[in-house]
Amino acid sequence: MVLVAALVGIIGLAIDLNGRSGPSSASGSPGPGRSDPLVVLIDDDGALATVDAAGTSTILAREPGTTFGFPAWSPDGSRIAAIAYGPGGAAISIFAVPAGDRRSSQAPSPVVVYRSAEVPPFYLYWTPDGRRISFLATEADGISLRVAPADGTAPLDGGPASVIRQGAPLYFDWIAADRLLLHVGSGAAAFLGEVGSDGAPVAPAVTGSGDFRPAVTGTSGRFMAFVRGTVPSAELVVAARDGSAEHAVPVFGPAALVFGPTGDTVATIAAVAASPNPLAFPVGPLRLIDAASGATRTLLDGTVVGFFWSPDGRTIATLRLQGGSGSTVADRTIVTAAAALSTPASGASARLASATPAPTPGPELHLIFVNVADGALRSDRVVRPTSRFVNEFLPYFDQYALSHRVWAPDSRAILLPLVDDAGRDQLVSLEADGSPSSRVFDGTVGFWSP
Repeated sequence: MVLVAALVGIIGLAIDLNGRSGPSSASGSPGPGRSDPLVVLIDDDGALATVDAAGTSTILAREPGTTFGFPAWSPDGSRIAAIAYGPGGAAISIFAVPAGDRRSSQAPSPVVVYRSAEVPPFYLYWTPDGRRISFLATEADGISLRVAPADGTAPLDGGPASVIRQGAPLYFDWIAADRLLLHVGSGAAAFLGEVGSDGAPVAPAVTGSGDFRPAVTGTSGRFMAFVRGTVPSAELVVAARDGSAEHAVPVFGPAALVFGPTGDTVATIAAVAASPNPLAFPVGPLRLIDAASGATRTLLDGTVVGFFWSPDGRTIATLRLQGGSGSTVADRTIVTAAAALSTPASGASARLASATPAPTPGPELHLIFVNVADGALRSDRVVRPTSRFVNEFLPYFDQYALSHRVWAPDSRAILLPLVDDAGRDQLVSLEADGSPSSRVFDGTVGFWSP
């Protein structure tokens, strides 16, 4: 089970003073991935499984009384890491996924790399070299960032050596196998900068960091973007990696920032005007900022609540609220969900609640695919995401862009968990060009392999 309150404090993208190394992030180009793309999913029976292009399913794990968090593919697509929550606590397991001609209906036995009832993990992100799995865990007094070797050679409780840093909020991203960017703490004690695997700083800290969402860099490693200051005087800063050649754009609430997988263009959503009741959730028009010149253009106006770059960088899939017939999003509007997240829970109440408010009329949520080059709309359809997607994934979509893939590797379709006309949760692959053909998976959560 993902811990909602803890997830409020995790997100980040790296600043690499020497250029980003290692495989690309989940939002970037596929890189050296699989030749037989697969979907890893949690099926309707709660089992963890993979599904290939022919629809053949391979069960990785199925245990009564066990639930799984969002599984994460290794950078080369050869393994999957997953958190299992059971009666005895939480465990992280690594599952080998053979190539297509060597797969069978029975998966190899997994390697358990971490297990704890007292310090449960809730977020997974592979290191760029695929040798270790990093994770965030809930401590009695906050959050810890830990790492474990993927071959299971470390103690299962992690031990002191596994802890990179503790604090809350805590955001991070890997720059290289032995270097990451941390955004941790709050107020005068807040820190944003590069650290090594031991948590020690390895470069000058970034000063003036503000709202706790990501600091990001472009694919070239030449530019970075972050939020400086706090509402109502916050601004989105795009600059050279040494802090020079700044361009600043005012923002009036949380800002989600994601660089495209090619070039040096950052996409962002944030409020563009002051509000008496700002949400703790990025909402606003989708804008693109050229890091070199600072030129800004609006790609899609209105109330955009999430966006996802395609692997080839040519299309952005957006989720936009707009007036409609009063339909709801899994019996709960995105705006209501965002407002509910503005006051994080703590302790036991921080765990995701299964209760859902009674249905209330609200705006429709549209999935709109937009051409990056000219802003032309490729397709527009009304969608109804599941409650789990609304509550756990969407509020942190820019974080998951680093570690989990919703786009197919060929940039033709996006995979979303939706509610069908009968009220059932299912995974649906929706074509970016608006084609009515769609592929339905028997699952409730799922991600494409690289």
